[in-house]
Amino acid sequence: MTDVNIATQLLIDAHQDKFDVAMLISGDSDLVPPIKAIHKLFENKRVFVAFPPKRTNTSISINAKGNLTIGKNKIKRSQFPNEITKGNGYVLKKPPEW
Repeated sequence: MTDVNIATQLLIDAHQDKFDVAMLISGDSDLVPPIKAIHKLFENKRVFVAFPPKRTNTSISINAKGNLTIGKNKIKRSQFPNEITKGNGYVLKKPPEW
């Protein structure tokens, strides 16, 4: 249902004029139909796609108004530290496989 929810919200936001350019982070071709619909129904709106590492997709690239690939190093630099201590003293720990 995640793709359906993303597609639905993207169309709702376009209809409610909540963006001029939407940034979609995905490599899933199931999102091509809402991208096409937005570009057809809302001529002044654009959907730009950022692909996760190793998730590029030609059908999305063709239909988006631009795209880029997020590098692994960028993701690593964007993560929280391995441990974060909350205000109440509870320590949140990042799983080792991240």
